[in-house]
Amino acid sequence: MKKTLLLSVFLTGVGFSQSTDTKTAERQIPVVKCSEPVHSIMVMEFDCKANACAHANPGTPHLAYLYEVLTGSGGVRGIGTGLTTMLSNALKTTNCFRIVDLEQYERMKRLLAATGQQVQPPKVDYVISGSITALELERSGGALGGGIVPILGAINVRKDKARIGVEVNVINPQSLEIVLSNSFDANSEKSSWGLFGAGWGGTGAGGGGWSVSKNLSLDMVARDVVVQVANSVAEKLAGPRIVERPAPPKKVENKQDGE
Repeated sequence: MKKTLLLSVFLTGVGFSQSTDTKTAERQIPVVKCSEPVHSIMVMEFDCKANACAHANPGTPHLAYLYEVLTGSGGVRGIGTGLTTMLSNALKTTNCFRIVDLEQYERMKRLLAATGQQVQPPKVDYVISGSITALELERSGGALGGGIVPILGAINVRKDKARIGVEVNVINPQSLEIVLSNSFDANSEKSSWGLFGAGWGGTGAGGGGWSVSKNLSLDMVARDVVVQVANSVAEKLAGPRIVERPAPPKKVENKQDGE
């Protein structure tokens, strides 16, 4: 009985010590910041024109691996939904835009119709459409695989090489004028901010909507390219209202095992 009591007190003390020593660092998304929202913007779901998305049944090893790590997020074709959510979150974080969600509008319209209430249709100043033009993932061995490793300092992220390329158009829906058209590209060997935190998964605390796969390298380049797009759109449409810009990224060395 005494041993049981002592063990219980010891474990309680350990738990208390760990909880008091735990430090939670707020993860910062490296996007520009505006003093206030300038425009209402809607993000259309990205489609995928990359070769990997064109083959529903991959017949080559590198495509098979890509499908493997994307299984939990709707397969390769589902990566467009992930990027769309990421971009909406990044644009909202800039505080430069009001994000319009037409699905939520239609849902609320149906719900309130039963009570005789009407929901005013949202005003949309600009529409963002995009296509994934490149989607690559190459396995080069190591323990990283398709999992999430919680301690970044103990791993070599560059064991898996990933690349994502997208084309983005920003359209004025009133005039159908394309006010911004650009291509963006990110790869894991040059990515500048993908290491801002493992555990930024789709369901983890503080990380909702910041993962497209079960692979850290692929998520890293997805985040990188989304930040590029968000900053470019904000600079184009809300430049005068920007009050803060992220510091230049630190160069990430591509170290080999044993270094």
